Amino acid sequence: MTTGMNLPDETAKVRVVSAAVDAVMVEFAAVISPRVNRQVHALANWLEQQHSEVILELVPAYRTLMVYYNIALASEAAVRQIIEKGIEQLTADTGQSADKRSVIPVEVCYDPQVALDMDAVTELTGCSIEDIIRLHTEPEYLVYALGFAPGFAYMGDVPERLRIPRLDTPRQKVPARSVAIANQQTAIYPRQSPGGWRIIGRVRELPQLQPGDQVKFVSISLAEFNRGQS
Repeated sequence: MTTGMNLPDETAKVRVVSAAVDAVMVEFAAVISPRVNRQVHALANWLEQQHSEVILELVPAYRTLMVYYNIALASEAAVRQIIEKGIEQLTADTGQSADKRSVIPVEVCYDPQVALDMDAVTELTGCSIEDIIRLHTEPEYLVYALGFAPGFAYMGDVPERLRIPRLDTPRQKVPARSVAIANQQTAIYPRQSPGGWRIIGRVRELPQLQPGDQVKFVSISLAEFNRGQS
């Protein structure tokens, strides 16, 4: 069963879709953008604050929110009514409350010794290493979602000049704490794993990030990076 509700802004219709006997999926506008993602988190925050007795788990993603509920306390129809009430609380400025979190600084070494794809990225973008560092450290990135592996945070949006595709053939082993880019996203590999994103640096310490966090990358030298290693 699918129902739709209009948001009071330009992001079109929100759909609620049956997902399981104890879950529904709330689908926002079919785009990846900070505005839509903040709407996801605004609804999640409202549901958690107002209906924690019914809601068991909330799983926000780029443009969707999975809502798990206690079937002993509420029917799907009742949960849909709760969600509709939450949608009605959202205004054209919705999601701004989620943006009040402090910006998390994350130190990154962009030296080619740890940035395995830096030379390739300079060729693909036509940028110098200095340009790449400047461009990557300029924005404050929104953590859209967690996925792929525990602690892997999808962040955006990468500046246009740095938007390049993934590797044609993924690596079998990406070093832990590698900072990488792919199209409009950037991420940190929390542990050694396979991966196809372009590696442009490595963090000294792995931050504990959650959806809705704001991240600011800070460039450090190779000497500073090595001082933090055992």
